[in-house]
Amino acid sequence: MLRVEEAKKPQESFYTQKFSPQKVVIPLSQHTGALPIPIVKKKDRVKVGEVLAQPQALISSTIHSSIAGEVIGIKEGPHPLLKRCKSFIIEAGKESPDRFEDFGSIPEEGIKELGSSEILSLIKEAGIVGLGGAGFPTHIKLTPPKKVDTLIVNGCECEPYLTCDFRLMIEHTEAILKGIEIVARILEVRKVYIAIEENKLEAVKRFNSKLHTKKYLLPQTEVKVLESLYPQGAEKQLIYSLTKRKVPSGKLPFDVGCVVQNVGTCFAIYEAVYFRKPLIERIVTFAGSSLVEPKNLLVRIGTTLKELFEKEVLKFKREPKKIIFGGPMMGVALDSLDYPIIKTTSGVLFLSEEDLDLREESSCIKCGRCLDNCPMRLLPLEFVRLVKKELWQKLEEFCISDCIECGSCSFVCPAKIPIVNYIKAGKEKLRTSKSKA
Repeated sequence: MLRVEEAKKPQESFYTQKFSPQKVVIPLSQHTGALPIPIVKKKDRVKVGEVLAQPQALISSTIHSSIAGEVIGIKEGPHPLLKRCKSFIIEAGKESPDRFEDFGSIPEEGIKELGSSEILSLIKEAGIVGLGGAGFPTHIKLTPPKKVDTLIVNGCECEPYLTCDFRLMIEHTEAILKGIEIVARILEVRKVYIAIEENKLEAVKRFNSKLHTKKYLLPQTEVKVLESLYPQGAEKQLIYSLTKRKVPSGKLPFDVGCVVQNVGTCFAIYEAVYFRKPLIERIVTFAGSSLVEPKNLLVRIGTTLKELFEKEVLKFKREPKKIIFGGPMMGVALDSLDYPIIKTTSGVLFLSEEDLDLREESSCIKCGRCLDNCPMRLLPLEFVRLVKKELWQKLEEFCISDCIECGSCSFVCPAKIPIVNYIKAGKEKLRTSKSKA
C-alpha cells in the first residue's frame, strides 16, 4: 500500500456549508444494478423527497426529487461517469417549501419495536446506496446469503484531498453510531469495528467519547486506528487489516463473515429510519489549487457544478488544468461544469498544472513497481499487454476481475502508462464478449 500526501487536503477546521440549487439534473443511473422506472412525467410538480423512479428489479434503487418544483424534462443529460444518461430535469418553484417535510420523527422506543424487515423496507424506500463509491443498494447488502459475524464501519477515507467523511464523523458522530446500531441489529453481528485512519484523530476521540457513555445498543464495538495508507479503505484490504481474514478471488466479504459499510451510508440509514428521509443530499469535498477556498458542502443530489460557480459558492483563482470527479486516484476527468452531483460523489477536484504530472506515456522500463504496489498482488502490466493484443479471454486467466482499479499501479509508473485505463477497457471488452457468447 502507498503513503499518500495529506498536505493538500482542505482545512480540518472548515465546517460543512449547505447549498440548495434552483435547478437539478437527477440521473436514473446512480447505483449498481438495473435502472429504476420513472413514475412522474414532464410538467408534474414534485415535493422534496418525492419518488421520481421506482426499482423494477432485485438489484436497483429508488430515485427521489431533491428539490420542490416542476419536472421540465425527462431526457438524456450529462452524467459524470457514463457521460450521458436519462435524467430528470427539475426547476425549483418559488411557492414550494425547499425542505424535506418528514412524516414525523420516531422516538427511540418506536425504533426498537421495528422488525428487521420493516427497517430494510425503510432503507429501500429511501433509496440508500453505498456512499463509499460503489453505490450498491444497501437493502441488498444488508441481506447477505450467509451468516456474518462482523460489521466493519469504514471511516478511512484514504484518498488525498477528500475530507467529506471526516467532516461527517466529527459533526454527526452520534447519528452515525445510531445508524451503526441499526445495521448491527439487522445483521445480528457479534463484533463491530469502526476503522479510522491515524490522520483523523479528532474523529477517533469523538467516537471513543460517545462509546464510553454506553448508551448505544451495540455488540462488542472497537474504534480501530489504522495507518494512513492507500488503498486502506478498499473492502478486502480493510477486512484483512482488521480481522486477518482473506477474501478469496471471486468471492465477497460475506464469504468470510464480514459486511463493510461506509460511515456516510450509516448516517443515511439513521436519517431514513428515524426521520423517513430519503437520500436527497450528501456532503461533498470541493478541493484543488484552482479554487479560492477548498471546502465541504452539503449539496442536493442533482446540483450541477455550473450552478455552484454561478452562485459563487465556489470560485476559481485560476483556470483548472483538469477537473476530476472523485479522488485523484480513482476519479474520472470531466470536460465541463455541466455535470451533476450524484449519490456516489465524494468529491470534485479542480487541479492546476502544479498539481499534475503532465508527462506523456513512454515505453515500459520493466521496473516492477506496478507489481510491487498492487494491493491485490496482480500483474498490472500483463493486463496492458493482453489488452493491446486484444486477447480478452486471457484477461480472465490473470484474474482481471480482482482488480479494484485503485490506481496505485498508474501512480507509481515512471513511464506514465495509464494502466488502469487499459484495465477498465479490458474489463468492458471481457463483459461484452461474455454477453455475446
